[in-house]
Amino acid sequence: MISHFCLPLVAGEAIERNQDRSLAQRLLATYVFVGSGSGVVVSPDGLILTNHHVIDDLDDLTIRFANGVSRKSVLLGTDPIGDIAVLRLTDVKDLPFAEFADADAMHVGVDVIAIGNPFGLGDLDDTPTYTTGVLSAARVVRGDYTDVIQGDAPVNPGNSGGPLFDRQGKLLGINGQIRTVSGFRVNSGIGLAIASTQLSAFLPLLKDADGGYVHHTAPPKGIELKAGSDGVEVVKPGSSPLSAGDILLQIANRPAVSVATAMGLFSSLPYRSDATIPVVIRRNGEEHRLNIPAARQTIPGRPYHGIEIDERGGRIVIDHIDEESPAEKEKLVKGVTVVSANGRELKRKIDWLKAVVPLEIGDVLKIDVRDADGTERSVSIRLRPR
Repeated sequence: MISHFCLPLVAGEAIERNQDRSLAQRLLATYVFVGSGSGVVVSPDGLILTNHHVIDDLDDLTIRFANGVSRKSVLLGTDPIGDIAVLRLTDVKDLPFAEFADADAMHVGVDVIAIGNPFGLGDLDDTPTYTTGVLSAARVVRGDYTDVIQGDAPVNPGNSGGPLFDRQGKLLGINGQIRTVSGFRVNSGIGLAIASTQLSAFLPLLKDADGGYVHHTAPPKGIELKAGSDGVEVVKPGSSPLSAGDILLQIANRPAVSVATAMGLFSSLPYRSDATIPVVIRRNGEEHRLNIPAARQTIPGRPYHGIEIDERGGRIVIDHIDEESPAEKEKLVKGVTVVSANGRELKRKIDWLKAVVPLEIGDVLKIDVRDADGTERSVSIRLRPR
């Protein structure tokens, strides 16, 4: 009797092992090493998702597959606040790629699989690490990570930018942070992955950013909220069409369960000039749906172009160009006359300051210059953090 019942069990275990092996091979084929971190291929023509902090300051964007093949990539766009970056491989097609999971797949308790390069160990032999766990929290706000899932699959430094899959092989998110009490960046069982819902929302803008920055929406200027007995209450509406006393029920189609969550949800969407943030409120006992015009969130840091100017005989001339600055990369040189900046004619230093001071990181400074031989040309400089 014992052997009679063991045979089907052994056969079932063999099938399950084969299925696990097949899934692992399929998922590993989409993984790439990026620097000492990780990434994942998300299209057959070579789009790669990773974290901004993985590629920030990287001069060499060569990626490596788990089979040892290396390829050059270029940066299409990056999101310093949401910590997302998109690279593209050139001259490739029909690559294995990860498909995004939808919001319905993000259930607490589902099995998750993390693939990465913990502590750079995979740099030795191009072998990534495959770990498993469960999804611990779905689509929460944790600081600047405004659409994040939490898992307990072991992740460590080097997993950043790497994929977090479900058992169906769908991409739930990319791993980006580890939360600890000690401050040491080691596995604590609390890993945060940027959710596929946010990745897919930002991907179109990142693809078209021409190597530059993508921005987030921001809470309405001057808004003040408090935790009330009925939920998150508007104290001051600021520049929004909300009213004092409104109760925020949903923001960006997600529950506004706390003040911190509400402020994070206002910042969770990709910014476009016509972007609005859908909000559901309770006002005088009735529910209302509003679309709030979105502000643009400032990328932290000091905007930097690398130009020093001087005023000479009624002309504004470039007096100095910093090495390896955005201006130097655009082939600008000392001594040329700057005729205009962002459409403003330059006659005095104050004109230059009026054109430059309002600009933020990610904005473009467009200047018209006149060379010593009288040749005029236009140059566009994208400001980056200093």
